[in-house]
This record gives sequence, structure tokens and C-alpha cells, in this order.
Amino acid sequence: MRDIPETLTLNGKHYSKDMLQLLARSLVEETKTSWEQALGHFLLQWLDERDFIEVMTSGSTGTPKAIILNKTAMVRSASMTGSFLDLREGQTALLCLSTAYIAGMMMVVRAMVHRLNLLTVPPSGFPLDYVTSGTAIDFAAMVPAQVYNALNSRESEQKLESIGTLIIGGAPVSPELENKVADLEGRIYATFGMTETITHIALRRINGAGRSDIYTALPGITLDTDAQGCLVAGVPYIEGGIVNTSDLVNITSPGSFRWLGRADHVINCGGIKLIPEVIEKKVASLIGTRFFIHAIPDQKLGEIPVLVLESNSCLSDPEQETLLSRIKPFVDKAEFPRQIFLNERFSETENGKINRRESFNKATNK
Repeated sequence: MRDIPETLTLNGKHYSKDMLQLLARSLVEETKTSWEQALGHFLLQWLDERDFIEVMTSGSTGTPKAIILNKTAMVRSASMTGSFLDLREGQTALLCLSTAYIAGMMMVVRAMVHRLNLLTVPPSGFPLDYVTSGTAIDFAAMVPAQVYNALNSRESEQKLESIGTLIIGGAPVSPELENKVADLEGRIYATFGMTETITHIALRRINGAGRSDIYTALPGITLDTDAQGCLVAGVPYIEGGIVNTSDLVNITSPGSFRWLGRADHVINCGGIKLIPEVIEKKVASLIGTRFFIHAIPDQKLGEIPVLVLESNSCLSDPEQETLLSRIKPFVDKAEFPRQIFLNERFSETENGKINRRESFNKATNK
């Protein structure tokens, strides 16, 4: 018999395998919403006789593609997360991510493995609007945009603070967002991982007394770097056991690392390799909106960094000069953004990641 859990407590009701299959079939009907259909399709995959499921990658770092994930590996990943976060039977978890992608799927698997009550809401940008005030949520996973939106009103911020343990993934947590959640109640973690590693393989506390800029790997995960300084992770529960990433890191101990940025974002400025995410962290406290550092071609230096702001209002030349003058003391000479570009609304992937290239092209009318 397969060691795959096949029962689930959903919105307070316990479903046996047969009941869950009936529910799944009802969810995939045309009259249901897209997020309900996605949940139904995942449950049908999970409960079939195959030992794997097919998952689409998000496409944030390349072309979306279908990959195969072993169900037993997903169970092991869920078990490791539960041990790390001390998830307990009977607790309530919030599903506010689409189960068309691995992050949402794994919330369902974690609920099955740890016998949690899974509360479902539409995976919108404002999921807490669907949660009644006073509802006890012990565990939730969100993308950064959902957390950012929750901080826009006191009511939703209180709901966010009431979550016992919140993990944020799908995209790096910006320094600005990290500063906003630093003093909130509960336990809040940034995660590191990807579809191929079955979501996260490391977590970092970003609020309270345990706040840190160091990621701690889950038990059993090994860490190394390649010649370019990119992380090479040993993940024992996946096929092949090794994942090569494009993430630049500093390994601080055998089981921990500091994330620097993406190798494919690096700016080559006159032979000096600049990591945009490092620059962003230095200037985040000076900028009150979403932003990122990008490269533009330069005849003399090859590439130079520029600042791209999410803003629905124009900045006059004097206002731009003032902002740049505030930034200048906080960065090295090569890191200093030479220009500012504005984008009324950043483009995002389906699971809430900022699409830097598309957002930059919109800002520059390309």
C-alpha cells in the first residue's frame, strides 16, 4: 500500500478518500470558478493510481514548463516543513494560493500529512478579505504581493498578525516589505525554493526577536556553490538528488546561507559585477513604493544601473534629483542608479512575482 495520505479535512469537514474523489469531481465542473477547478484537478491527480503528478513551473525565471514530481517526495517535503514549523494535528491552515502551482498544491499536501483543517478562500491579491475577523489561523502561505496588500488597512493587518505562522514565498521578499512586517506579531518566514525542489528547502525568520538575513536549510538538505557562486542544493527526496540554481549565495555554515540575488540579474558595469538585489536592500528604507534596480546599455561601461519605480504619478526633474541625492550616500559609486524610470503598475506572473523585464519594458515604452 502506498504511504500517501488520501484523506483531508476541508473547511471543517473531514473527507475520506471516496468522499474526496466525489468532491474533486464536483469541483472540476464548468460552473465552478477557475480556482475551484484547479483544486479539483489537483485532488484527482493526487488520488489516482500514479505515483507522480504533473506541475507547471511559474515561468518567472524562464519559459513555463511541465515537470513531474513524485508524490512520496511531496509527502517528505511536507513532513520536513511540518517538523521545522511544529505543525500539529487539528490546527487550521489557510489555502489562499492557486493549486495550479506547486505552492498551493503543497498546502493541501501539508494539511493531509499533518491532519490540519484546510480553510479555502479565492487566491486573490486580497485573500484576507474572505476571512472572517476572529477566525483562528495557525498556518498560512502567501506570496509577497498578498502580504503587501494586507498591510494597506488596519483590519486586514490585524488578520495578518493573528496568523500563528506565515511563510512567504514565490518571489524574494523585498527589503521594503521585510521592514513593514518586522514588528508584527506571529512568526513570519521568507522561504527559499522552487518548483523543482517541491517548494522551499530553507526558511528565514523576518520578524520579531529571531529576525535574520540568514536562511536555515531544512534537515537533510546540503548546500554548496558552483564556480560562479550559485547555490547547488542536495535534496535527497527528489530524483537525481541535486539542484543547480541561478541564485548567488554566501554559505555561512553547513546548513545556512545568505541569499545575494539572481545571477541572471547581474549588471556588468565596467567590469564590476553588480547584484541588483544587494543594491535594493541598501536603499529600501529611502523609497516608499515597490521598485527594483535594472540595467540599461552604456557605450562606455557596457551596462549601468537604473531605478524603476512603481508610481501612478510623475516625478519632476527636481524630485528625481532629490531622490537620487538621498540614495547616493548609501551605495558604492558603481551601484548608483543613473536614471529613474516610472511604471504605473508592475507586471506580475500568475503567482504574484514581479516580472522585471516586462515591467522595465513598460516603463521605457519598449
